[in-house]
Amino acid sequence: MRLPLFTALLLLPITTLSAQTSQSLWDAYRKDPDRHPTIPNNSYAGVFRGERPIPAAPVITNVRTLGAKGDGKSDDTAVFKAAIKETADKGGAVLIPAGTYVLSSHLVLPSRVVLRGEGPDKTILKFTKSLNGSVGSTLEGQSSAWSWTGGVIWIGPDDLFGPDGKIIKDSSRVQAWEYWRPGAELATVTAAAKRGDHQITVSRATGLSAGQLIVLTMENPSDASLLKHIAGHSAMDAYNWKSATWILPPNTPQFLWPVEIKAVQGNTVTLAQPLRLDIRPEWKAAVRAAGTYVSYAGVEDLAISLSAPMDHQHLKCSGWNGVLFQRAYNCWARNIRITGAENPLLFVAAKNCTAQGIKIEGPQMHHHTIAMRVMSHDNLVRDFDIRRMDKVWHGINIEWLSSGNVYSQGYMEKGTFDSHRALSFDLIRTDITLSNQANGPGGAGAAGPFIGARVAHWNIRIDPSISQGSQKYNGADYIFMPLTFPMGTFVGITGAPASNAAYATAPGEKGAVVADTGKEPSIKDLYAEQLKLRTGRTP
Repeated sequence: MRLPLFTALLLLPITTLSAQTSQSLWDAYRKDPDRHPTIPNNSYAGVFRGERPIPAAPVITNVRTLGAKGDGKSDDTAVFKAAIKETADKGGAVLIPAGTYVLSSHLVLPSRVVLRGEGPDKTILKFTKSLNGSVGSTLEGQSSAWSWTGGVIWIGPDDLFGPDGKIIKDSSRVQAWEYWRPGAELATVTAAAKRGDHQITVSRATGLSAGQLIVLTMENPSDASLLKHIAGHSAMDAYNWKSATWILPPNTPQFLWPVEIKAVQGNTVTLAQPLRLDIRPEWKAAVRAAGTYVSYAGVEDLAISLSAPMDHQHLKCSGWNGVLFQRAYNCWARNIRITGAENPLLFVAAKNCTAQGIKIEGPQMHHHTIAMRVMSHDNLVRDFDIRRMDKVWHGINIEWLSSGNVYSQGYMEKGTFDSHRALSFDLIRTDITLSNQANGPGGAGAAGPFIGARVAHWNIRIDPSISQGSQKYNGADYIFMPLTFPMGTFVGITGAPASNAAYATAPGEKGAVVADTGKEPSIKDLYAEQLKLRTGRTP
């Protein structure tokens, strides 16, 4: 019997797989992009799934016209909030002319509101209070939730805030207030489906239509069968799943995947992108209304200036955080600079959001420089530049059952690839130069394995010499670890030899593919090539 190419690849040991090339892997991917065993199809990442450009919203209000001073001294908060409210009624941009605007509170952006400056060297938003100061402290146990969530520019629904302006916590489940909040069940899924399929069969199609955002839910049983499927390799069965209490019920009762409907015919629903996981009867898949979320909101062409302390205790951040996407869909940040932050850029339960042309500078210590968390799916961070900070705890993060996300074209003077446990999967990091200097990755043992299936590290340059100042150098750790990443892909990794460690995972080989080690691959940006293959567009 002749084995299919993909199966044959998986049966080879890592040393043999190293003889593969980036071109041969790409040729195999092109034959069936939605079902390749080790390279995820992340061409759907970003605003509008990368199929059309981010829109240029028309200017509706001008903060100067409404009375903002922009003199670096006067408090312009009330004017900004009034401008946001007025713009939300019509949909468009709040123009912020050149100047330094002092703001004493965070800003919440609703749907169809874009904050637009005249460039990050001209328009500066200077925030004088952390989230502790404007929202109040938010504790998860003994830790400050502002260590991983929240932003002074908060792109998301305002239903999280009570009349007193504080976060409403209506559940004791771990981080439950950050999750997607789906609406009513619209249908159940009545037939099994496979990863890569574009169609599902539902019990009824009433209330479903093309262009609608839904949430596809799957029950997460206590036997960890869904989590093992996400882990993607039989060797992961040996992991101590009972210890992963944060990603098992009752803490995580369901996997939530927002997705747009492309077409409805009878009881067959065609999705705008392929399934990332199988659908099996025992996981009781259902279609639910999307619930509350924000769309077509953004921040562009400006700088955000914060005043975090030079050092902080781990998980004790006071909330000097930059931009947050929270229950945000088709939202963006572009051409912005963030300085003085604890957590500059955060995606929390975000879908198809883009951050592009992002400059992040210290000198303060970062906890997460950039993070994608809590079932954030199909987001894109592209053309990012991280420099001039004293230290970082982690770096660029992925965690908590997030999928389809992309980091591409980046430069990191400090930081590592922080996969932060909680079993995220289908991730691409590509065309990135980094020092790999950081305290290391994070994530509690109760959050489960370091990472799930199909993570591609493609054209990655490890170079500790770019760091300004000394911090722990991690070599290839967390970046080039074939035994740590189940069904992973490592192509064109330069600067450090592979680590044979199995970090925060089950022991043994797990199907990773290695190619073009020590040299630049023929395809330099995997995401850009995927997008071009599917749409003919370049990012």
